[in-house]
Order: sequence, then C-alpha cells, then structure tokens
Amino acid sequence: MDFLSDRRQSSRRRVLKGGKVFYNNFSISLDCTIRNESDKGMRLKVDPLISLPRSFSLLNRKDGTMAEVSVIWHHEGEFGVEFVGLMEDVHKLAKSDLRRISIIATRG
Repeated sequence: MDFLSDRRQSSRRRVLKGGKVFYNNFSISLDCTIRNESDKGMRLKVDPLISLPRSFSLLNRKDGTMAEVSVIWHHEGEFGVEFVGLMEDVHKLAKSDLRRISIIATRG
C-alpha cells in the first residue's frame, strides 16, 4: 500500500510520460518523467541531485498541456505536485508564447 494513499483526494493512474519543468520566469528548464497522475496532481521523477523550487510550470509533453504546480512532498528525486490551476492546452497559447516554449522544450 502506498504510504500517501490515505492522504490523496483522488486516485492516481500510473503513467510514463515525458515532462518539462520551467521556473525562474522560464529561464530555467529541465526534463522530468511523469510517473503517475490524477485530476489534482502528479508524481514526477528528476535527477536526485536536482532541487526544484516550491512552485513551477510543468509541461506534459505527450498531452501538450501545461499547468502551474506546487510541490507537496519530495524524496530522493521524486516530487509530488498538485495543480495550482487547470492543465491548459499549449496550442491555445499566443503564437509568441508557444514558439518560446517550443524552443525551450526542445533544447538538449
């Protein structure tokens, strides 16, 4: 049994999706793996040596969606985040914003 299961407000689904974390006004980005998801949040995996800020923007590369998230917990490279707002379709963003995100998201 997952030690967090009794604290969750909604059930999570296991997934394996690529993600991208953005913070510091989109000047810093890094890759992550989305390990599970729900209507309220996600569990992310990053390099264990990386420390993330308490809140950031998260791009779900597979679904083409993005949301602001807040860190709820973290342990050895895994982060539980909750959505601050709704996941938004990045294709509906202004062309200049979409171009900027696309360039950042495809950086090595």
